[in-house]
Amino acid sequence: MRVRTTILLLLLLAGTAFVAGLVALRRTEAQKFAGAKAALESAWRARVEEFWGNQGASLQKMVEEYSGRPNVLEAIVSDNRKWAEDTWDDRTLAGFSASAVWVYHGEGTLFYSHSNTQPEELQKTPLSADALAKLFGRDKVTQFYFPLAPSVTGGLRLMEVRGVSIRSSLDRTRQSPVEAFFLAGRIWDEDQLRLAFLDNDRAHLLSPEKAAATVFGASEMHDVVPLRDWQGRDLAHLVFTKVDPQMAALDARGDNVFFTLLLGALVLFVVLFLLLHRAVVRPLQRVIESLHTENVKPLEPLRGQKAEFGELARLIKTFFVQRADLMREMNERSAAEKALHESEEMLRHLQKMEAVGRLAGGVAHDFNNLLTAIIGYADLLRQRFGDNPAARQPAELIHQAGEQAAGLTRQLLAFSRKQLLQPKIIDLNAIITNLHRLLQRIIGEHIEIVSQPEAAQPRVKADPGQIEQVIVNLGVNARDAMPGGGRLTIRTCNLVVSEARPVPELEAGEYVALEVTDTGEGMDAETKGRIFEPFFTTKGPGKGTGLGLATVYGIVRQSHGAIVVESECGRGSTFRIYLPMEQGAVETVALAPIPANGAARKELILVVEDEDIVRDLVCEILQSQGYRVLATNRGSEAVRLLREEEHNVDLLISDVVMPEMNGARVAQHVHELCPRARVLFVSGYSENDMADQGLEALAFQVLQKPFTPGTLTRKVRAVLDAPSA
Repeated sequence: MRVRTTILLLLLLAGTAFVAGLVALRRTEAQKFAGAKAALESAWRARVEEFWGNQGASLQKMVEEYSGRPNVLEAIVSDNRKWAEDTWDDRTLAGFSASAVWVYHGEGTLFYSHSNTQPEELQKTPLSADALAKLFGRDKVTQFYFPLAPSVTGGLRLMEVRGVSIRSSLDRTRQSPVEAFFLAGRIWDEDQLRLAFLDNDRAHLLSPEKAAATVFGASEMHDVVPLRDWQGRDLAHLVFTKVDPQMAALDARGDNVFFTLLLGALVLFVVLFLLLHRAVVRPLQRVIESLHTENVKPLEPLRGQKAEFGELARLIKTFFVQRADLMREMNERSAAEKALHESEEMLRHLQKMEAVGRLAGGVAHDFNNLLTAIIGYADLLRQRFGDNPAARQPAELIHQAGEQAAGLTRQLLAFSRKQLLQPKIIDLNAIITNLHRLLQRIIGEHIEIVSQPEAAQPRVKADPGQIEQVIVNLGVNARDAMPGGGRLTIRTCNLVVSEARPVPELEAGEYVALEVTDTGEGMDAETKGRIFEPFFTTKGPGKGTGLGLATVYGIVRQSHGAIVVESECGRGSTFRIYLPMEQGAVETVALAPIPANGAARKELILVVEDEDIVRDLVCEILQSQGYRVLATNRGSEAVRLLREEEHNVDLLISDVVMPEMNGARVAQHVHELCPRARVLFVSGYSENDMADQGLEALAFQVLQKPFTPGTLTRKVRAVLDAPSA
């Protein structure tokens, strides 16, 4: 339980005990007050009853007096109305404080009635004949009330009626008992009641409902007299009340003492609570706030105190300082370990990719030599059997299979970054805009393609054909990830790589980013870590070679860029390619026409190739075109032939990577012996790899393996006919 709650509960407990004492005291005083009030009320009610009895005495006297006179019965029997009018006139009624009189024959018919106030209202008889017989069946005076019309102010008005039966023992003429009825009435309303009571006594005529709902004060004495009709039903209640000044003063004094003590208790409770809140609760709140927010600022007002809270504040601040130092040291150590782990993982990944790249490049280079022979001899067979379709068809199939295999080797070379590139300054915005329609046809209409060329400076240096291949490969990969359709977004933007925002494998600087985002199935972490490995694929058998993304990776790395992948299962994938930004003008691609096969000029060509099958194919193709050919499988043998036989060579066709002597050294020796000789290298490696062989100072051209006989002859003719360097 919190301290503030405990203090509040203790204060509430003390306050409750105090209030309970006040209530007990109040109850004792109330009992004393009730006893005194009961004694006074008893005496007052006796006076009220005496007063109320006296109020009806005159009316009672009138009824008793006239009912006992024999001449009254004689006048009734003889129907002497003159006597009745003289006897019961206004003066007679006033003498008995009566308002009206009614006299009935024994059978219930009215003999005489008179009223000294509002006679029109009292013309009707108060009772029926049947009611008279029932009501006056006893030898006593009967009292009842009946309602009148309300007063002008809307108050109740009642007529009090007292009546008695008049009997004689014998009628002289009919020799039978004679009976009559005499009734006298008096009006009661608020005005008459107000005149009847003095000082603090009050009386009110109220309906039974209002009388029941009336609430009397603690010092107010009251008495209620029900006023009933002849059948005993309540018509109204006559309520007598009185406020005794001494009782009211005593009750008010008791209330004042009680509420004064109660208010004092509440004020004391609030003062104690505020003092405890300031001395205990508020310091504890500062401590709790400091602990929750891990901030010592709320404790500053407490640090200078010498009491327990000051010591606690100083202790907490020392703890925070020591813990901050420890956490900083732990975070630095954790960050260093994480960075080291990430560096090790990146190094292992780069080493693995480099090793796989070297293996793929070596395999592709060796395979290119075989494909050169396969494609070349298949092309020769197609030419030789041009008139024989049955013999030409197998050559066609061999040539087609060789071209497909050549495509795979080109992808392997792209991954290993050993393919031949023709880098130029290009506009990435223009590239994705021009590819939009072609890409839509490739991936299908069920996928929406959104092009967003947003890079303000979109120029990079890369091979435009290879960049287009990158976009197409990523688009096809996204299509396979969205079999049910979706959206493919291709976007360019400018990004800055810095120490604050590093990108693996890239130096700090300005880059153009090419983003390809799909809404497909996404990848898990294990798949994302292997997508650039050659021959790794998540597609079914026969649906992919696993070289598409490997080719993308090789092209990007060979273009001095990097690629980053963001993907989650069910949330699609984003491939972001970073290429260095260039400031030069965009270079247009001018395609020079390929020279046609002209007549042979009998030039002497030296062929140096360590693969026998490739060397034999090249020699056969050149000789068929009328060229003179010298061929050898080693560079040293080529130099010896030139020196010993003093041949004047027009063109050197050489492989680059060979045992004993590479193509660069062979070309240097040929240049020394035959300065006018042209150089054509046939290779599956890139220009960077040829530069590693020492070809920087040489003027040469390159023919990419594998090649067809037509490609070789056109390239040879173009090199021989080109202006000398």
